[in-house]
Amino acid sequence: MKAIGVIEPDFMPRLFEVAEPIARPGAVVVDIAAASVSDFDRAAVGGRWAGSGRRPEPTLLGRDFVGTVAAVGEYVPHIDVGMRVAGVLPPAVARQPGTFAERVAVPADLLAPVPDGVDLAHVAAVGLAGITALDALDALAVGGLEILVIHGPVTGTGGFALELAKARGAVVAVVTPPRYARLAWERGADFVISEDASATNTIKRVRNALGGYSDAALHVAGDLAVAAGVVRPGGTFTSVGDALPPLSVADYVPTVVRPSGHKLADLLFKVAAGRLHSRVRRSVSFDQVVAPHDCSGGDADDRVVVMRA
Repeated sequence: MKAIGVIEPDFMPRLFEVAEPIARPGAVVVDIAAASVSDFDRAAVGGRWAGSGRRPEPTLLGRDFVGTVAAVGEYVPHIDVGMRVAGVLPPAVARQPGTFAERVAVPADLLAPVPDGVDLAHVAAVGLAGITALDALDALAVGGLEILVIHGPVTGTGGFALELAKARGAVVAVVTPPRYARLAWERGADFVISEDASATNTIKRVRNALGGYSDAALHVAGDLAVAAGVVRPGGTFTSVGDALPPLSVADYVPTVVRPSGHKLADLLFKVAAGRLHSRVRRSVSFDQVVAPHDCSGGDADDRVVVMRA
């Protein structure tokens, strides 16, 4: 079957012929309808997974997906051929299946049913970004009446984190470049603070707006010092980026992203109910092969979705 991947030394996305997936015990084969570009794909296209010497096998792209069940392995209850499902593959590096493909074999516990009436491109855009936001809020133990600062754009992970935190009853302040301010208000932010080129000035703006410190902070993009510097002593701080945190009065807690069908089903239920909103920048055809520029921009841009349907 065909799948999109990259290979050393140029890391340019191209079509590869790969083995057909098999529905082994506990697994399901899904015909892919749509899959979205994630940070994993941006890193792969950028050559971040380069090793010493050339790999003979490509790194296949795609972690999120939505599609139709084509085959069901043994010991898989409650999933039938023909069901519409979505899922997220664990964020692994190389020699893993990808979802920019015709089909993929997935452990059944990673699958969630797709609610009726939800656009497939928007379903594909939820997966990894939504679960990352959910796991970050759980790492911070965000609940009702706490003050949370989200630093970065509110499109992908940042936007999901904002809406999920508000649903938990938190007071949310967003620190973001001015071009995202309107979107932050629309997604329910209680405070929106424009990011300054100086981290020190940005921290002052946040403290002035809040009248003090926050209880927790989530770093999505930008200077890590900002998210760490706005948290009260004893507060918590996490990052969904690759950078390590600076020394801070905040207690750093790691965000460990653990995809599961249960988490994704909850997120998709919220999307279907209009309580969570995924954003798609544009859709591209699988046959066109996703272009390098579609794998740029990080969380600052809405999702690009690769469509097969």
